[in-house]
Amino acid sequence: MERHILAISSGGFSKEDEAYIDEYLLKISIKQKPLKIAFIATASNDAPDYINKFYGAFKTEHASHITIKDFENSNIQETVNSLDVVYVGGGNTQYMLETWQRTHFNMVLRDAYQNGVILAGISAGAMCWFETCYSEKNDEEYEEFKGLGMLKGSLCPHYNDEKRCKAFDNWVITQPKSNIYTLEDNENLHFRDEKLIAKIVV
Repeated sequence: MERHILAISSGGFSKEDEAYIDEYLLKISIKQKPLKIAFIATASNDAPDYINKFYGAFKTEHASHITIKDFENSNIQETVNSLDVVYVGGGNTQYMLETWQRTHFNMVLRDAYQNGVILAGISAGAMCWFETCYSEKNDEEYEEFKGLGMLKGSLCPHYNDEKRCKAFDNWVITQPKSNIYTLEDNENLHFRDEKLIAKIVV
């Protein structure tokens, strides 16, 4: 069973109507449409407007969303494993990962991935799949923290942002040799079975 991760630096349904990268995501699956696709907006603390935009963009699919409260449901693993696609939104990466760890939703995502559920995400939802994250601690500082580790190395989205680019580059110098990926806002990466197979520029 193939495993897929689509790392989206920016854009998608949150920035544009009928976004190409969202169409690309839906074409990864070999299943017949409509697909069962769920949005996870933990990084934005389940922002209602963000969730509504998701439903507007994927109205032709079997769209749903999973809130932080839903992580506590006894059948959450079964629910996520029944999906075709999980789409993770942007926002506060560290808050999202800490919430997933506290509720054990990180383990739910790992199991779903191993069972062939396609994982995708924007910004925070792109860097979280890697071993290590380096992102904002506050407006002035960045810090390192542990990612989910499905993919080796680290990813920096929004690399065209001068402040973020400089902070990330300085951090990389201090790191042991590993896979480092940088994406400007119009760039995206598609991994199959943990190997990079495509860079999509939109």
